[in-house]
Amino acid sequence: MIRNETVVFTGKLASMTRKQAQNLVWSLGGQVQYSVSKKTTLLVIGRRNLDLFEQDPRSLKLKHAEELQDKGECLQKLTEEEFVRLAITQLQSKINK
Repeated sequence: MIRNETVVFTGKLASMTRKQAQNLVWSLGGQVQYSVSKKTTLLVIGRRNLDLFEQDPRSLKLKHAEELQDKGECLQKLTEEEFVRLAITQLQSKINK
């Protein structure tokens, strides 16, 4: 569920704009952050433009999230597809109530 989660987006989303994704999080009862912190509970990972000269293709947000996970923080990483499925599931449960 996205409700009560604190969500950060990284990379380009294919299915919606960043603003639409943020509005979706808010409408489902979650919070949006613009950078990863100890308060972040979900990191949604979109596509990243590849740079052939970059040794580490991970975004700074992803690197920071992994550092926090290594320190024991409860932070879940989701692909865009997983995020969309989670949102659909929550929307369906809202409709069925």
